[in-house]
Amino acid sequence: MQNRTAAPFVLSLLLASALAGCAAVDGKRTLEFSAQQIQDAIASKFPQERCPLPLTCIQLQNPKIVLAEASDRITMGFDTRVNILQQSVSGTALVSAKPRLQASTGEIYLDDSRVESLNFKGVPTRVTDLLSQYGVGLVKQSLERTPIYTLNNAQADKLGQLGIADVRVVEGKLRIALDPTLRQAPKATP
Repeated sequence: MQNRTAAPFVLSLLLASALAGCAAVDGKRTLEFSAQQIQDAIASKFPQERCPLPLTCIQLQNPKIVLAEASDRITMGFDTRVNILQQSVSGTALVSAKPRLQASTGEIYLDDSRVESLNFKGVPTRVTDLLSQYGVGLVKQSLERTPIYTLNNAQADKLGQLGIADVRVVEGKLRIALDPTLRQAPKATP
């Protein structure tokens, strides 16, 4: 089992290195994150479970990150488990979404999420339709409310001072483009 206390330190070192040596693309500085870096950062946030109806719960677990070439979307695959009236059904969900950096908090979220597929084995069509109806909303809520990556405060301040030009998947990596011309005003000190 991995040492979870070392993970934030390692991620901070990776990001500090990235900030120190930002690449330049089209006159903008960039930070890049691999699918594995995002996978490592989000793994601890799952499983997530929602119970939209009495005696009915949907669980998302084992997220798998895919950064597809030439796409501005991140794709995530999940193992899913649904418990209905004390019976458990397993399946998979495939979701895509657009990354967005919340500069004030240094958190990267997924917006405009779309459920690409939701599959359950051996489930009657009427039950699958019901699961899809509730599952789609729950998957979206989980993704849009859970940051997939969080920078520390100093790093978030640095990004905010540089100004965020764009956040997207480019060449198989999540790229945050920073533009000094979009520099934000410093935060007021209370």
